[in-house]
Amino acid sequence: MSVDILDASAWREYRGRPSSPGINETTHLAKIADKSGRLRDCFVKLMAPGTPALLCEALGWLLARAAGVQCPEFAAIILVPVPELRRHGPLPAAFDQAALTPAWCSEIVAGKSVRQVHKMSFVLARAACLRSKDARKIASFDQWSDLRDRNFGNVIQSSKGGYVAIDHETLLHDLLWAPSGTTWTEHSLLEHARKALKSSDFQRFQLDMAAAAKGHEQALETAQKSIDEIIVKLLPAHALELGAAVKGALRERSAPSWMSDKLKVIS
Repeated sequence: MSVDILDASAWREYRGRPSSPGINETTHLAKIADKSGRLRDCFVKLMAPGTPALLCEALGWLLARAAGVQCPEFAAIILVPVPELRRHGPLPAAFDQAALTPAWCSEIVAGKSVRQVHKMSFVLARAACLRSKDARKIASFDQWSDLRDRNFGNVIQSSKGGYVAIDHETLLHDLLWAPSGTTWTEHSLLEHARKALKSSDFQRFQLDMAAAAKGHEQALETAQKSIDEIIVKLLPAHALELGAAVKGALRERSAPSWMSDKLKVIS
């Protein structure tokens, strides 16, 4: 399990803007060729220089897969040809001098985000999501990985069944984002559940989160080689120190009682 870094030749065809692009104005749809040459329909978003966003996306995808959280089957870092992309619309000034820039791409999941459901049905869609085992596993993963911006726009109700987590840009908030001077207001499925579920159902939600957390220690062990590899590729000068800090933070939060203590439940 690893995150591939693809060259510009893998960015094959611009396919437009998504109906819900989120806060990143560079997000677009594109045909991407994976390492085997297979074409995949992907979301692609350029990452602003000087932020940990690209690393966070890569770490989040690796950890989610290791933890059994449903996420896109294919994801990669790709060097996007900026002049070619600019032909299809304006880009932020940060990319004015760039010929190539790294971006995160992930395969489009067939389905709709929970937030995209028609307004009249959203309350029911939200409730169905929060009742699912997937939502509790995602909520537990987000607490473990200190991801701060999980909303119903980045939870996909898959047409194949279940709920899929996308967008891990705000991962490891206190370790990677806060020192850079950027902080995120916390949005989480846990807080949505606290407001939407009655007391007994919310307690069950928390207990299921604590149960899911029992797999985080093994997930970290499974992913740690891939974590080291991607940090070396992206930040070689700081790889040893940063790798130790990332694994140390995750290891601390995967301790047997960490989640139940945080949630104040007995699991």
